[in-house]
Amino acid sequence: MINTLRSVAHLQREIGDDLFEALVSSDHTEAVRRFAKKLAKILPTKITVGGRTYEILPILREGEESVKGDIVVARAREMNAHLGIDDGEHLLAHRDELPAVLRGQGIVFVFTDWCHPEDPKSVARVYHIGGDWTLGWDGLHYDFSDDTRVLRRK
Repeated sequence: MINTLRSVAHLQREIGDDLFEALVSSDHTEAVRRFAKKLAKILPTKITVGGRTYEILPILREGEESVKGDIVVARAREMNAHLGIDDGEHLLAHRDELPAVLRGQGIVFVFTDWCHPEDPKSVARVYHIGGDWTLGWDGLHYDFSDDTRVLRRK
């Protein structure tokens, strides 16, 4: 209880009395709940799995809702995040080390240099579904949305 009170006092000092009063007002409970849920979905920008460290990079730019796969590939190359089968399989082999916050968030890691063996216009994606991380394929003609991420090895 003491730690909770300290946290509340710290928050009030940090954001100021006016914002704190608005935050705790019963008139704003629903808005605060929505904000807190959104805040809880803030994703890490770096992960370490199996001894490899990766930066997690979005592919969309400000104002974009989606882009075609060929743009994803071009941007991944620009960002030096054009990873292939070695890193994709490494991520899957060490899936149990992926942070829990990434599970169930709709995040899709795209490996732009790992093409489907029978369709070079499809790239690998690793995503969380049904309680586990799995491998799938996306055609480059598809739209890739804001849940799409590429990884850059550090």
